[in-house]
Amino acid sequence: MILFRRAGRLASPLLAGTVLALLPPVAWGGVFVCTPPQGRTLTGDEPPPECRDVPIRELNPDGSIKRVIEPRLTSEQKKKRDLDQQKVDECKRRNQEQKRKDDALVATYMGEDDIEVARNFALAAQQRNIDRLKQRLDELTSDRTRLDTEGEFYIRRQLPEELKRRMDDNASDQDNQRHAIDKIRSEMERINEAFDTDLKRYRELVLRGRTAIACEP
Repeated sequence: MILFRRAGRLASPLLAGTVLALLPPVAWGGVFVCTPPQGRTLTGDEPPPECRDVPIRELNPDGSIKRVIEPRLTSEQKKKRDLDQQKVDECKRRNQEQKRKDDALVATYMGEDDIEVARNFALAAQQRNIDRLKQRLDELTSDRTRLDTEGEFYIRRQLPEELKRRMDDNASDQDNQRHAIDKIRSEMERINEAFDTDLKRYRELVLRGRTAIACEP
């Protein structure tokens, strides 16, 4: 049982609270209680110096805890505290972001079929872009054939600058079309992966409900 020392006397917490409650507010300056590493509980009108490295409780007149004075931290302890707080804050931020995404996911789709419809719509739009680029690439390929035929007249002579420029432009345009097609195909892969992720999360929300990451330091 924790004992309280005041004016050289020992009393139980109940008795100490009763006596303190009978004192006028001016007379009661507060009681500070702590247990230093040695294990012996100390009390006093001021925070005991032996407890500089442990929490100190300040009691109300009724014996309840008014506040807890935490010990001063070392530089390493402060660094660890700050790092732990950063981890907690980042965890809370991730939970908030996940909640925002979950809310949007549930609000957007009524079921898995809706997700597949949206996937197909997005992929079809990208495929139409590819078809247009391929059509342009076919036109450039035909143009190049005509340019090559024209260039056959200059097998033993230097190509005219105009013809050479048109050939170079054609080759550059074809490269641009192929590069654009590759980018769209990569985008289609990204779209598929995004919808796969949405579908998986949607199933988790339907089957198990929303869960948050525990943010303990």
